[in-house]
Amino acid sequence: MGLKVTSTGNAGVFLENAGGKVYIDSFFLRMAGVGGPPALRGAEARKADLILITHAHPDHEDPEETLVAARTSGAVVAGPAAALRPLENRLPRERLAVLESPEGRRPPSTASVRVNAVSVTSFRTYHASGHNSYLLEMGGARIFHDADNEHADRMDPATLGRIDLLLLCPWAGSGAGAFVARLGPAHWFLIHMTDEEIDRHRAGLFLPDLVNPVPPGVVALRGGETMEI
Repeated sequence: MGLKVTSTGNAGVFLENAGGKVYIDSFFLRMAGVGGPPALRGAEARKADLILITHAHPDHEDPEETLVAARTSGAVVAGPAAALRPLENRLPRERLAVLESPEGRRPPSTASVRVNAVSVTSFRTYHASGHNSYLLEMGGARIFHDADNEHADRMDPATLGRIDLLLLCPWAGSGAGAFVARLGPAHWFLIHMTDEEIDRHRAGLFLPDLVNPVPPGVVALRGGETMEI
């Protein structure tokens, strides 16, 4: 699998292995109190296959930085229609992939795209209108980025199958602990955290306030930190 995971701040990550290179929610605006600051700018983006956007909230997408990142990296930009609308007529049509599926279905409805050797399935999950979580398959690794999903308990782990890496925002009342326990990912990382929350997590004080039970082995990276799994 040989997967390298780099936090790009807040809910953002850069994923790379022999199968591809993908940015998720990596080019965004800082919003005090709701997560860490961006760890890179669009002009610093490396060559990549995909830039995925989960939803159009500014702490997940800055359209101007995303545009620069797309031009710098050569990546296809994929996400819900609302997130891609500011990029229309500014990138070639073939460089934009709308991942839009109907709202309000249970289990969540899906859409999919394949770019080079990277396959992505989007799940319409529960936060704002037009919010996606993503299942990626690249270089033998299966990764699930749950973005701001407020109801992890509505996801059926059987729908996802084997997960090598889970990236999860631990909302209070989301059922995240039970979801992780049922899913049984090989690795799971917390996302959407401030530096203070990461400090508390590393002191063993953050998750017990939000998640019951607390599954073992969870990692939280600051912006710019990297881990290989």
